[in-house]
Amino acid sequence: MHKIAIILFPGSNCHLESYRAVKQAGLAPEIFRWNDDYQKLKDFDGYFIVGGFSYEDRIRSGAIAGRDPVMSVIKEQADLGKPVLGICNGAQILVESGLIPGLKSGDLGAGLAWNDHGYLNIWVRIKNEAPAGRSAFNNFPADHHFALPIAHGEGRWAVPAEVLAQLQENGQCVFRYCDVAAQVKNEYPVNPNGTMSNLAGVCNPQGNVLALMPHPERTADGQVIFESMRQYLEAGSQKLETGNKSRLRTQALNVQEKVELKKYKKSDKAYEFLVDLIITDNEAETLQVALDNLGYPQVKVSRLTHFEVGVDKKSADLTDELIRSGELLNTNKEIAYVDDRVKLKARAYKILVRYKDDFFGPAKLATLNNRLSLKSVKSVKQGVVWQLECKEDVWQKILASHILFNPYVQEAQLIAAQDR
Repeated sequence: MHKIAIILFPGSNCHLESYRAVKQAGLAPEIFRWNDDYQKLKDFDGYFIVGGFSYEDRIRSGAIAGRDPVMSVIKEQADLGKPVLGICNGAQILVESGLIPGLKSGDLGAGLAWNDHGYLNIWVRIKNEAPAGRSAFNNFPADHHFALPIAHGEGRWAVPAEVLAQLQENGQCVFRYCDVAAQVKNEYPVNPNGTMSNLAGVCNPQGNVLALMPHPERTADGQVIFESMRQYLEAGSQKLETGNKSRLRTQALNVQEKVELKKYKKSDKAYEFLVDLIITDNEAETLQVALDNLGYPQVKVSRLTHFEVGVDKKSADLTDELIRSGELLNTNKEIAYVDDRVKLKARAYKILVRYKDDFFGPAKLATLNNRLSLKSVKSVKQGVVWQLECKEDVWQKILASHILFNPYVQEAQLIAAQDR
């Protein structure tokens, strides 16, 4: 019986139903925790990265786990043709690791952005849009569709148009959201999260790795995916020439997003809030550990929450009202520096990261305007300032790793050089 490693990171919480689904498909599941001996992973025939909130979604969903040492071994095993399935947070991890969509360089090639309808815990339908057996997880007729739940806040696929075109040409858009008549419609709730091209699940060019946002392990109808995984393993090299790279069905995608960082410039009619924690910053400490694991142990990390608040006219009273509102900070554990950059470290590289679709800033603006009647506030932009004290060559390598930001769903700006 083929052994499947159920991969758990700190915060993973879907392992029991995942274990059950794999077992019911006639495979032998075994829990594998992130802190076990990585070399043991080579003894497994396949891998299932389960859902949950790995590392509490610190930095962004999947960013830390996607660069965990465990994933380096899984990448090696995926290159041998072994099947790798990532569900929900597992899909986010596969994207952040670079396994999906599968750029030729192996670098980050996609993102999963915040849903345009917020966090969703609902039932949806998906259909198989690829020929049967195109991947290790869809060995059933094209157009087969079924209902299954989703439970995520960041599930909206974001890839450049040229990458999407290659995905479609390669048959990598395996699963799409559809209605009860199997019609793909770009409208809510058929497309529940506003994802491009109704994408629900994408495989790598070789077809042995699948990132799927809905949860097939939570419904009997979803067993076809796990049964396909078993059939793929039983067929061995007859499917995708397991372990023989020269016989893989398609070539890796040869596209990469070029990112140019601009310098941040605040609007003259806006406050700059730099919000600092006065308790332990777990997110900064997690990034510190992740950088250690990536081979950058001499980096000092700190973090500030950043708000750019556009107003009609600045005043001391308005500043006080914004602080007292509780929308921009929790004064029990945070302190705000308003138009005061004293917390920006002179010797650190500083980068402001925001989501391209910032749903949080406008939500705070609505509260300030409507519930608190602060009508003079005209805009709110929310982000994070990362400060890294390190050498120039290390800084460039960290930027290239994209651990600080995903350019497909986020934008980054450098704090001016004179402030470094």
